[in-house]
This record gives sequence, structure tokens and C-alpha cells, in this order.
Amino acid sequence: MNPVFDEVIGHKSATDLLASEIESPAQAYLFVGPSNVGKATVARRFAASMVGADDEGSFRRAVEGTHPDLILVAPEGRTSITVDQARTVVASAVRSPLEADRKVFLLEEASLLNDEAANALLKTIEEPIASTRFVLVAESEDDLPPTIASRCRTVVFTRVEEDEIVDGLTKRGVAEDHAVRTARISGVPVPVTRSRIVGRSS
Repeated sequence: MNPVFDEVIGHKSATDLLASEIESPAQAYLFVGPSNVGKATVARRFAASMVGADDEGSFRRAVEGTHPDLILVAPEGRTSITVDQARTVVASAVRSPLEADRKVFLLEEASLLNDEAANALLKTIEEPIASTRFVLVAESEDDLPPTIASRCRTVVFTRVEEDEIVDGLTKRGVAEDHAVRTARISGVPVPVTRSRIVGRSS
């Protein structure tokens, strides 16, 4: 298991592929799948790896959301990501990173981009900036305008198998009976064991 994803249960094929792309990542990624399957967890760790993979302290700060080169773009008032926010992203995207070799914008609720915001971001995603990357998270590619989705490398998640949750928890020291109960009753936010990564033309 790559250390970037050592806290992730399951989803080895996708995390292995993502780990292999850390050094030379695509311009933009779109992580899609049902809620509570772990796509945001993997997205944040992947985004963090692009600014701090070679330094544990930098990586941890990025995961925690305190690294200056990992910019979290969240909805205003939990309703939408607005055009003003998108314009701020566009303006920031052309500036050099402060600490790392790259700057990464993470939109964990990309489906809340309103139409104006999506249009404002399109050119920045469409025309690669050498030091800037994007990671978007949504339940479906259909939640985003096709113009945005088609410019991203898509990673698709489905639900994790119960036995793999149990195995992952017990390997982390959880008693087996408790691991079984946890796997059965909770929508554990861990990534799934089956996924596909689809390359998109830019």
C-alpha cells in the first residue's frame, strides 16, 4: 500500500493507479460515486499527495486543510459554489504555489457549482496551467456540465464489500465482532474495492 493511502480501506486498484500518477498527474480529476463510499477521503489524500507526498509534515497539513497550496473550495452557505468563488479560483490558479511545486484546488462538492461558476472555471480547466491541478468530487458526471466532466480524468466508486470493511478494521486492531457490527450498520466512509479510471482527452 502506498503510504499516501495507508489509512484507506479497500480500493487498492484505484489507489495504486492514483499513486502512480502523483509525480505526473493529469490536469483535472473527477471522483464520482454514491455518497459515503469514500471518494472524498481518497480525493483529499490524493490532492494532498500532489503538494506534499515527499514530506510527511506537508502531506499531513494538506490532509488537514492547512497547507497553503491545497485550496478547498466549499459551497457558500451550503447551497452553491458561486461565480465569485470561481473567479477567485481562476485568479489564484495563475499564481505560483507558495511552498510546493504545485497548487491543487479541491472541490469536494463539485455538484454544487452553479452554471455561471462552472462556465467561469471551464477555460482554466480546459487550458492546463503547469503548476495547477484540480480534483472534483460529485455523485455523478451528470451533476456537472459535460464541458467540465469531459476535461477530467474520471475515477468511479461503488460501495465497499462488507467483508473487506471487516478485514480492514480488524487489521487496524478493531475486535472482529465490533468490526462486523460496524460494517453491517454503518455507511462507512471508505473507498470501494472496485473502480474504473477513465482517461479524458484534453
